Order: sequence, then structure tokens, then C-alpha cells
Amino acid sequence: MRKFLHFLETIDLMRMVVGICILVDGYPLIFFFRETLKLAPGSTVFTAVAFAFGLVLMVPFTFLRRLYRPNMTMLWMGLGFIALCIMYMFTYLGDPGFKDYDKDMIYYAYALIFLFLLINIPNDIARVFIFVVVFFTFVSNLGLIYSLITNPSWAIGQRATITLGDNDDGGNPHVFSRNAFMGIVACAIWLIRSDTNIFLRLFALFAGMVNLAVLVLTQTRSSILALLIAIAFFLAFNVRPPQIRAVVRGIFKPVTLVIVAIGMVAISFFINKYYDVYAVLYGYVLSFMERNLDNIYALFGAKAQGAAYKATLDDSAANRSMSALFFTNVLTGHIHMLILGFGYKYLYLDVPILESLTNMGILGFILFGGVNALCLYHSLGIMRTNPNQLSVFLAYFYMLIMVAAFTGGRPNEISFWIPLALMTRFMGIEHLFPEHLQDRKHIVYAPAVPAASPVS
Repeated sequence: MRKFLHFLETIDLMRMVVGICILVDGYPLIFFFRETLKLAPGSTVFTAVAFAFGLVLMVPFTFLRRLYRPNMTMLWMGLGFIALCIMYMFTYLGDPGFKDYDKDMIYYAYALIFLFLLINIPNDIARVFIFVVVFFTFVSNLGLIYSLITNPSWAIGQRATITLGDNDDGGNPHVFSRNAFMGIVACAIWLIRSDTNIFLRLFALFAGMVNLAVLVLTQTRSSILALLIAIAFFLAFNVRPPQIRAVVRGIFKPVTLVIVAIGMVAISFFINKYYDVYAVLYGYVLSFMERNLDNIYALFGAKAQGAAYKATLDDSAANRSMSALFFTNVLTGHIHMLILGFGYKYLYLDVPILESLTNMGILGFILFGGVNALCLYHSLGIMRTNPNQLSVFLAYFYMLIMVAAFTGGRPNEISFWIPLALMTRFMGIEHLFPEHLQDRKHIVYAPAVPAASPVS
């Protein structure tokens, strides 16, 4: 009977995590059902209903009867920034043609309701969180792959995304790269846990490779940069000389040599049999490197491919270059405007942390930058101690949010505040997690420093 009740509790926790995934990473599946399966092409109502369904799934049976403590500093700073945005929207508009009051208020409402429901959700979701994320991201990737295969307007070389509406303008590859990044982090956590079942570990390895392939196909610089930063932090905090020596010694064990040989044969067979797939991925990597080198050449005014060709910035890099020029002009001639800012949505800079200052003033910069600074601080602490798998996932996932804060979007977008709400709920409170959720013993690579004992 006890095992059956534990099983029901696990299913209930998984239901809540699926709801969280829909809010944090629901766009890939929403676009698949909406556009690929033609259930509601171009419908924002369908998207709103899908998000509402995710919120319903998050409602626990202990709703309003048991609340859980979030990170209070991050909570008040996040609520303060959203309140400031709403106040500016109705009293200090920077965009004279702004009419999206209802749409923006709906976005803020979703973020606030999501945060409120998270405070009702128990910490025990930590034990099923990675399991759900691995499968959720994998299914989302399958939807994207199916869409690309069945889309006659998509050709090899284009960025992997789902076409929105009935035109060929394409969609948003960043939501698919976020899904792939989350999948890579979740699969990696599953792989390094010493108690992971061998079959689940093999599935995590396969799903991780699919995620990596999708990440390459989306050609998003921010996600790839975030992945490199996450890998660097993982190596810095978790890999020490004793582990390196142990790995080197383990490589020369007979079992390891056999596995490596089998892996090399399998990779060789795959490349020979599916050379086209290999060539496509290789071509994407090469073109991605060339395009970024072109941006570097352009910044220095260099010629990239001979005397007849002058390198130019792509649209995204050019927009950020103009944003830097605008900010420089403000500092030199209108610095007083940064006290209150230029107003709500005055100018789209494509650098959220900078836009929070220019549009929302010093207070907006302190609140938005403060939440991100606290997230980074807690992420580094979590990476050092590996307290539990949910916290570890959020710490490495934040690397993507951190890069995005400097490279794309607006500070008031739901794409920031839904993940930041999740981090506000679970980051910096690891000491409040019960003993059975502490996973330090399951990490293959030892923490850099001894972990503090949990406080109930």
C-alpha cells in the first residue's frame, strides 16, 4: 500500500512538473500543434489556452493550504520590477504609438500567476524534475524534426524552426534552441548520476545527442555560447586532478577499451551509412563559424574573403552595434535621462540589461540587474556543492538566461520572467530541502568543497 501511495504521489508531482515545462518551454510543442498539425494556425488564443492549461496542471492538491518559502530577496526585486513596468506602461510611455496594454498585462498576469503557483508547489518535485524535462524536451525535438521533414518550404542550410502562419517568413529558432539547451543540461545530469539505470542512461545519451544536433541546426549563437560557459563551469567546479587521474587510469582498463572500440565502430558505421546527415551537421557548424568570423572581421573593418569582399555585420549584430552607439550618445549628452529612463518600451536595444537602464531608469536597472546578479551568485554556489538535481539544473540553465540578458530580447518579456520566477522559487533555498532530496552522494564528480549539512 505504501508503494502504491508513493507511486500516486510521483505521478502527481510529474503532473505539476509538466505544467512548469509548458510555461517555461512550451512554445516548441505549441508551435507544433498549432502550425504543423494545423490545429489553429497563427492563433495567439491557442497559445494562451495552452499556457492556461499548464497553469492548471501546476495546481497542487494542497493549494493555499501549504505555502513554501521562495528566495525572498529575489521575490521582492522581481515583483518590484514588474510593478515598475506596469506603472511606467500607464504613466510614462516611451513609445507614443504603444497600444498593447492588454497583451502586456496578460503576459505579466501569466508570470505572476506562475510565480504564485510555484510557491504552492512542494520541493519534492526535485526528485522527478529531471525525468520530466528529459522526456518533455525529447518529444519537443521530435515535433520539430517532423515539422522540418514535412515542410516543403524548408531546405537544408536554413535555421531549424517551425514556420508560423501561412507564409514562408519562418518562425523563432530561439525557442527551439532553448528547448535543446534544457534537454542537454537535463540529460547530462542524468548521465552523471551514479544511480541512473543503464537503460535510462543510454536513453539520456541518445536524447542528449538529438538535443545537440537540434542546437546546431537552430544556429543560435546565444545558446551555443551558454553551453560553452556551462561546460567551462562544470569542469572548473567538479573536475579535479584526482578525477582526471582516475579517468586516465580507467581509459586503459580492458572494459573501457572494448567500449571505446565499439563506439568508434558504431560512429564509423553511422557516418558511412548516413553520410548525408553527417554532412548536413558539418555544413551547419562550418557556416556558423564563418558567419561569426564575418561579424568579428566587420567589427574591425577587415576584409574577410579577399580584397573584393568586405565583411558586414548581420542584422542582429548590427542592431546591437547601433544600440551601443545610442547608449554612448546618452552617456555623453543626455546622462540625466537615465535617472528615470526614457519611458516604457522607448527603444528596442536588443540588449535587455542595457534597455532596463535606458527605458526604466536606475531603479529598473537595479531591480532587473539585481535579480540576474543573485541568480548568477546562487548558480555558482550550486555548481560548487551540487545540492540536488533541480537546483543543479536551474544553475546551468541560468547560463542561457544570463547570456540572453546581454544578447537579445527585452527585460520585460515573459521569456525572461517565467524562468526567473522558477529560479526565484527554488534558488538559494537549498538548505530548506528535506534530507531525502539531497543528491550530493549521486554526483559522480566530487564537489570542489565539502557541502554544508542541510537544514530542515
